[in-house]
Amino acid sequence: MGTAMAALLVLLCSALTWAAPTPFVALPGASKASLVNMEPLLSWFRGEFSNAEQAGYDPRFANATLRLTEIWPGGAGVRWVYAEQSLAGRPERPFRQRIYRFSAGPQGRILMSELTMPRASDFAGAWRDPALLAGLTPSQLSLRGGCDIWLHRQPSGDYQGRSDIGLCPTDFGGAATLVQYVWIGKDRIRLLDRAYDEEGHPRWGSPGEGYLYLRLPATG
Repeated sequence: MGTAMAALLVLLCSALTWAAPTPFVALPGASKASLVNMEPLLSWFRGEFSNAEQAGYDPRFANATLRLTEIWPGGAGVRWVYAEQSLAGRPERPFRQRIYRFSAGPQGRILMSELTMPRASDFAGAWRDPALLAGLTPSQLSLRGGCDIWLHRQPSGDYQGRSDIGLCPTDFGGAATLVQYVWIGKDRIRLLDRAYDEEGHPRWGSPGEGYLYLRLPATG
């Protein structure tokens, strides 16, 4: 298998990992202070990102884009971000679409929960036109149970976290569990997946230290 094809396969494995969905559960309301505590994270987790630079010098990585936009503003204590990932040459056909729910936790931590939507392909392009999501409500989403990530702010100012080991299920590629790592900075987002079988042996995962997406200049 060629290097480029292997890079694409790993990226698609990451997109296709399956975790049993659970019904959406509304969170209790939070104070306005909780919303403030989620900054600057939510400001950083918006915009357009690309790993073209990384893919240019490391053939293990496919050239992909990550686009993020905040949706459903004004909810008490909870904020939502729609995420869309696509190969650089096929922006109109995303290979992964998710909605992330952020809520403030104790000791300055922020809980990042991943949710899927029905008929996700109907919402392709919503990063550019959030009105496409007008007919979608939080109650229609399915939570990826066991895959929550607690984000902690580091001395550098960046945020990082991972899902709990052994709790995020998958049945893809001979794996049983998945550990997802995320690092969020002002102008970069790094995503790393590691999948293991029931005996704890590695089955597949992101190359190296994961996909490094750098912020693209804002366009008018």
